[in-house]
Amino acid sequence: MTPTTAAPVAPKPAAATRPIEYHVGCGQAMIWDGSLDYFKARGFSTVHLVVRDQKPYKEELAKIKSLGMKGIIDIEIPIWNAGKKKSVPIENFASYFQSLKAAGWEYVASEGGREGDANYLARYFKGYVNYNCDKCGLWKNMHLQSGTVMNSWESFYPSEWQYIQQGAKESAALGKTNGILAGVWGSSKGVDYNPILTNSKNGGSPSYKSMLDWSYSNGVGFTHFHVWCSINSNGLASYKSLGFEQIVSEMQKTYPATTTASSAASKTVTPTTKATATPTTTATPTTTATVKEVSTVKATTQPTKTAPINKATATPAQMTAAKEVITTTGSSDVLRNSSVLELSVPSAQIDNSSDLSPQPILEFSLLGIGVPLAIAGVIYMFMRRG
Repeated sequence: MTPTTAAPVAPKPAAATRPIEYHVGCGQAMIWDGSLDYFKARGFSTVHLVVRDQKPYKEELAKIKSLGMKGIIDIEIPIWNAGKKKSVPIENFASYFQSLKAAGWEYVASEGGREGDANYLARYFKGYVNYNCDKCGLWKNMHLQSGTVMNSWESFYPSEWQYIQQGAKESAALGKTNGILAGVWGSSKGVDYNPILTNSKNGGSPSYKSMLDWSYSNGVGFTHFHVWCSINSNGLASYKSLGFEQIVSEMQKTYPATTTASSAASKTVTPTTKATATPTTTATPTTTATVKEVSTVKATTQPTKTAPINKATATPAQMTAAKEVITTTGSSDVLRNSSVLELSVPSAQIDNSSDLSPQPILEFSLLGIGVPLAIAGVIYMFMRRG
C-alpha cells in the first residue's frame, strides 16, 4: 500500500516545479565562520568569493570544494572597483590572473569592465560571469561577449528590469545562462536602496519570484538565484534580518534547489522501483503454479501411455485410444518413455486392425464343438459293424 500511496503524490511537484541553482556571494570571513554550512543545508551549491585584493585565495577555494560546492571568484574590486580602475588596461592584471589560475580558480566574475575584458579573461579561465552593473542599462554588451558564459543580473531597482529582460533574451539565444543577483541590503536613512527586495517581501512587482516566472514564460529559463553579501563579515545575519530566509524558503516551493530536487528525485524513484518489484514477486508463484499444472497433465497422461496393450487381443477401441496417445504425445515423448515404443513400432498393424470388422464369437465356438462330435460319430459307426 505504501507505493500506491506515494505514486500519485510524486509527479505533482515534479510537474509544478523548476529546479534552479542557489548561489551565495560572500567575503573571506564567511568562508571560515560556518556560514557556508547554513547555506549548503538549504540547497545552495555555488559560492562567489568576493575579494578586495590580488591574493590567490587557494585555501578558501579548497574549503569551498571540501563542502562539495562550486567556487567562482569575484574580482570586481581588484580590477574595476566601481569604475575607479577603468583607465588601467586589463593586461596589467595578467600576473594576477595567472596566480588565480594556478590556485585552481576556473571561473571569475565582475561588474562593469572595459570593452573586451571578458574575452581577454578567457585566456586564463573557463569563463566569465557578468554581473552587468546597477542603473547602467546593458554595460558595453558584456552579456554578449564570447568569454561570458553566464549573466548573474544585478537586480536592485525596477528600472533595471527592462534591460535584464532584453539582455537575458539576447544572451540566451547565444546559449548563455542567466539568473538573478539579489543584493543583501535594504534601506538607509529612509532611502530604499533595494526596491526589488521590498517588492519580494510586500507582493510588489517586479519581485524575484515574478522575474523567475517571466523567464520561464518567455523561453529564457533563469538557472540560478544569487544572494550577494559583498564583503560584509556579518552577511548571514543580514541575510536573515532582511527577510531572505523566508523569501528563499517560499521561492523554493516552486523553484527548488537543484541539489534538493536531485535528492527528492532519488527518493521518489525508490518507491517506484519497489512497486514494480512487488507485482513481479507476486507473479512468481503464479508462474510456479502454472508449471505445476503442466506437470499434473503429464502425470495424468503417462499412465495411459505406459499401460501395455496386447496387440493380438486388443479391441478396436483400445487400438484407437493407443493411436490418440501417440498423436498427442509426439515423437519426443515417445523417445522419453519406452512403454510407448510398443505402440509406435507396429503402426501399420494398428492401422490395419482398426479397419477389420469384429468377428462373431459364436463362429469360433461352433467350430470347436463340431470337430469332436464328428470323430465320435465315426467311432460309433465302426462299433455297430462289429
